[in-house]
Amino acid sequence: MDLLALLTTLRRHKLLVLVVSLIMIAGDAFVAFGIPPQYESQAQFVLIAPPPPPTSTDIQRDPALAKVNADNPYLRLPNPSVVVDILAQRVAGDTVRKQLVAKGADQDYTITSTNAIGSGLVIDIVGTGTSGAQARRTLDLVSEAMATELHEMQKINGADDKYLFQALPINPPADPTRKVTGTVRSLIAVSAACLVLLFALVSIAEAAGPRRTRPVVPRDGRDDDPPSGGAPADPPADRPNDRPVDRSADRDRNRAETTRPVVPGPWPARSALGNDNDLTVVMPRMFGHNAPGSSDRET
Repeated sequence: MDLLALLTTLRRHKLLVLVVSLIMIAGDAFVAFGIPPQYESQAQFVLIAPPPPPTSTDIQRDPALAKVNADNPYLRLPNPSVVVDILAQRVAGDTVRKQLVAKGADQDYTITSTNAIGSGLVIDIVGTGTSGAQARRTLDLVSEAMATELHEMQKINGADDKYLFQALPINPPADPTRKVTGTVRSLIAVSAACLVLLFALVSIAEAAGPRRTRPVVPRDGRDDDPPSGGAPADPPADRPNDRPVDRSADRDRNRAETTRPVVPGPWPARSALGNDNDLTVVMPRMFGHNAPGSSDRET
């Protein structure tokens, strides 16, 4: 369908276009002004590995090290980035999330590992909220929960704090900023849904109701020939004095005259043709002989 046909179809359904346009305007206005805005505040932490447990040589050199508890199970992992992944899953789990929401945090916060610095040893926390203050409070609550979970999951065997991973902040927390991309996506989604609704309604209207065509009216306002096999048509209401004329006799006479063969006859006398100014019909020569009455034409 070309653009001209599309515009013509939309013009035939102006009411549907108007209704759907009002719905789209109302939906966009609700998204822009009815839904609370979203703010974000971000902070990053880097994971610092503890020193390795003392060896037998170290214990012989310093017997006091034998009393140190260095039984941290996470020290035995081949890659420290696994600690970051486990910590992110614990803080983002339903149990911790419900506890933080009960304290006043927003439920849409995120905590993930990133490769911005090092090999996956950076923890990225994004606090969200409907205001800048709520986003900052969410960030603080999640950061505290992250430090608590990191400490507790390493103390399962009672390891000393010296042999625990530590999370150190890279930069101060960023100021809360309004998240505009979510509002723009919502506006685009509402507009696209309204356009789909409009084309669906127009398609249904086109399929349900056929187009109306204007009746063909003769120029003189009457039909000269009656319908085949029927009686002559009644005169129009605006000319009650007219009566239908039966032209069947004229048609039969014209048909008989046109189908009758033409037979050459004697050429009429000059007196019958009238004066010299009358139009004279000259028959052509037939089969090489003069037509009857040719002598009269010559004289």
